[in-house]
Amino acid sequence: MPRTIPCPADQWTIIFQHAFVQLPATWTLVFRAPDGAPITGELRVKRSSWVFPNSPELLPIQPVMHLRRGWWNTFFSVQVKPSHDLLADVRRGMVLL
Repeated sequence: MPRTIPCPADQWTIIFQHAFVQLPATWTLVFRAPDGAPITGELRVKRSSWVFPNSPELLPIQPVMHLRRGWWNTFFSVQVKPSHDLLADVRRGMVLL
């Protein structure tokens, strides 16, 4: 069952953030606009390689997005800044080791 997170327009909303977790994992984010507005904005993914930070990735929001945390991503966070109010349904997937 997905977890739904309200994402107000023009504000960074934390979808999730993890610290000291080094196991791979996947997530599917499904964005929807309650008022039928277009799905636009930015998604920021911050990850580390062990304890060394990497540059954040800025991606355009898509209606469905798939994310993956790798073995050495000790710190991993995902934030979203939509252009319009959105709802984000977050589903955690499985990774076969």
